[in-house]
Amino acid sequence: MTRRIASTLRVLSVSVLAVALAGCLSTDHAIRHQPLAAAAQSATKTTGALTPPLHVLQGPAALQGTHQGRTAFSRYFNKYCSGDLRNNRGCFHYAVARLETLGYLPVKHSFIHNNHGNVLRHDAFRFAVPEPLQHTADQYAWSWNNPFIRGAMIQFERETGVLGQKGVSYGRPHRAVVAALFSRNAQPDTVPWEWVFVDKHRGTPMPETLKVWNAVAQHYVGRTLINTGVLGSTPNGTWPIYQRLPSTTMRGVFPVPVSAQEYAALSGQVVQQWAGSTLLQPARGMVNGHPVRWQPYKDPGIRWVNYFDDGRGIHYYPRARYGFPQSAGCVEEPLKQSAIVYKLLHYGVPVTVEKLAYRKAGMTHPADLELSTSIHMGRCGLYYSREGGASC
Repeated sequence: MTRRIASTLRVLSVSVLAVALAGCLSTDHAIRHQPLAAAAQSATKTTGALTPPLHVLQGPAALQGTHQGRTAFSRYFNKYCSGDLRNNRGCFHYAVARLETLGYLPVKHSFIHNNHGNVLRHDAFRFAVPEPLQHTADQYAWSWNNPFIRGAMIQFERETGVLGQKGVSYGRPHRAVVAALFSRNAQPDTVPWEWVFVDKHRGTPMPETLKVWNAVAQHYVGRTLINTGVLGSTPNGTWPIYQRLPSTTMRGVFPVPVSAQEYAALSGQVVQQWAGSTLLQPARGMVNGHPVRWQPYKDPGIRWVNYFDDGRGIHYYPRARYGFPQSAGCVEEPLKQSAIVYKLLHYGVPVTVEKLAYRKAGMTHPADLELSTSIHMGRCGLYYSREGGASC
């Protein structure tokens, strides 16, 4: 009976779940944003003041209903999705409406008027979300490049098995993928929506952390200490997970800080692009204004990898300690926690990297940073290893 109930919850529309979960609170942040249904009807409490009603920028009316949308999509694809899809706004709006209808995209483009009459961006989720997630969603333009829309496309690609030309999910508007999205046989999403927050805690005594937020649970279901890149080589931003590997070989060059004198002495010298490579590159460079020498590496057996930003990924890497910048740009985890995080995540999950601006004193303690031990690892399907994975 328990399995049957859990399965039913996963396939329910997130708009239905919002009714039952609207009153839940996050374990780390007070949830101050009501679900779409409640916010669109009445004012909501945010930081103690009343916020005016939410205005939702609706998608094409013909695609708002699931039944109606499924019977008309091939017609819309042929009519609106010709030419270069990247610059086709009509196709974009219909595709986004389709992703919303199928449950892959739980957020709508919207705004509010503040007490001074100014229009403020405030995208509407179908469920209550933590304040950092709301802040993140409001930062990005409503286009194909929006990381939440890209994540929805990637998840749809993996659910249906229809990938782009290179066989990798990037969430771009490839014609075959969009055509599958417009098919009346397109299936709704059955995986709970999630969000990863990597907090670099820059300028604070707090250690660096990673947390996984789950829309069905309505709280952070996993947390761990992590390491980001030295010299700020893990940039701030949001990207969707586009590739997942249980094991791979990572190769590239590590930025080792040097003095101005050492930097000058490296002029004209070259190093391998990775350890053992026949390709060469300059031996020195700059990372965020810091002079460095490049140290080639090739590390086999890197476990539980979730790539999100080109060669940057979330993965296990052996270190004596965790919680401060040490990597070449990736987000490094301890072994036990990395396996649990890999089990929790899936394709298309947005990953946000930044310094948390919403922390309250005493809200998080290092003792609370272990992942839940109630989550057990099992077989996660058929995996493959890749020699010569993306540099990180």
